[in-house]
Amino acid sequence: MLAPNTALSPKADERAGAAAPVVEILSADKVFPNGTRALATIDLTVASGEFLTLIGPSGCGKSTLLKLIANLLEPTEGRILWWSGAFDKVGTRGRSIAFVFQDPTLMPWARVEANVRLPLDLARTPVAQSRRRVADALSRVGLEGFAHHYPRQLSGGMKMRVSIARSLVVEPNLLLMDEPFGALDEFTRNRLDADLVRLWWERKLTEVSVEQMRS
Repeated sequence: MLAPNTALSPKADERAGAAAPVVEILSADKVFPNGTRALATIDLTVASGEFLTLIGPSGCGKSTLLKLIANLLEPTEGRILWWSGAFDKVGTRGRSIAFVFQDPTLMPWARVEANVRLPLDLARTPVAQSRRRVADALSRVGLEGFAHHYPRQLSGGMKMRVSIARSLVVEPNLLLMDEPFGALDEFTRNRLDADLVRLWWERKLTEVSVEQMRS
């Protein structure tokens, strides 16, 4: 069973209630062509400024739901709205999405700064602006002194920080994370969890994350 778990401070509650929903899932489900029902019919609203964690056992549909929100998959039935509209408006000012996958998926031949800058390079962002945003993103994840390192020189937790920085560099309004800390030790996982809460608060992000149910 998929269980949403929302933890908001009072100020975040006020922030969430003051704006239109960021995501609305309206009676959506997902059945793959082979007949596998990956997600039962669900209705869910993600408010602006909300930090929502989807918790459940393996195979219950958490990652499928997150990919529907990211528009990486389309629902079989039902529909999804982003900022009360269709996905074609995503990417405009105030409506950007970033996705952090389970694996850091870094370019092993490129230094940390180049890995973080990749989305800006693809968007042809001016060099001066890119440098500022890369430096800011690395600072926010505590990697200021590692811009010139290669992924092979980093620990697993540091690689995931680079992946998060690469998502933050696009200055997203909605940050989606698919079990990004699942392969890390408990100490590192707890530390990064705390860092994400701090980033959510500082950047006034809307975040939706997937976590494996632990015994």
